[in-house]
Amino acid sequence: MMKKLALAAGVFAMSSGAAFAADSTITVKWEHKLLDGRTDRPKFEFGHRMDNGFKFGFEQVWQYDRSKDKYETGYAPEQYELTFKTDYRHRWGDRNEHQAGPVLDYQLKETARNVRVGAFYGYRFTRNFDAKVRARYSQNIDRLRLDSYDSSGNLKPGSDREDFNKEMRYDLWLTYRWNSWTFVWDAIFLQKVSSFENSSGVEQHVYDNNERFAMENEFSAEYRLPEARAHAFYGKFKLKQKLLKDSHANSAYDWYGKRDNAIEFGYKYRF
Repeated sequence: MMKKLALAAGVFAMSSGAAFAADSTITVKWEHKLLDGRTDRPKFEFGHRMDNGFKFGFEQVWQYDRSKDKYETGYAPEQYELTFKTDYRHRWGDRNEHQAGPVLDYQLKETARNVRVGAFYGYRFTRNFDAKVRARYSQNIDRLRLDSYDSSGNLKPGSDREDFNKEMRYDLWLTYRWNSWTFVWDAIFLQKVSSFENSSGVEQHVYDNNERFAMENEFSAEYRLPEARAHAFYGKFKLKQKLLKDSHANSAYDWYGKRDNAIEFGYKYRF
């Protein structure tokens, strides 16, 4: 199902890109998690901003799970997630220095779906420096398989349950432009707003740091070719949370207590 949706979105994106005269961007990305045995995530994203302020697009993410044997997973990446993204931007002020609007995303995974809704506000202090804040509510609906065991320890047929995992995410972006370079710092605050305790009374709605709150940071630098402004390359460093869940301590890899940092590289084409 996800492969059909991705194909349909790609065909629509390519055909519609030539139909609108505003701003369209295609981005090819590769994310690499630095810890041994973690994942690589190739990505493809399309976005189009229309003259009236509406933006639509999608992002397709695949994943190589390096914690599994390559003979078990195969050589092709799994189709991990597909996200449809929309927002509306209204700009005002003498220099159009203010911007604000709502955001709505819908994400599909193999066993889950996620609805994200929020709003943002941005202000351009100078030609080279601006800031933007966003608050976003997410509801992740995850299909869980509840297995059980009999008195002899044998696995019995389990049942399915939908887990409604709700959270808030707050972003602060600071952007500075210098000639053909753009530097961005994204400070991220995460908060779980739903709760689910297992039969032992242990909270399940926690982040990798085993808490219901988390802080992350992302730093990126983008270089746009001065003689071909449609082309740009960027690199990003993601300072993630420490891995403090019991599953990290019991892993075959030495993950526990370390940060799940990642780097990402990408190429953007704007038309």
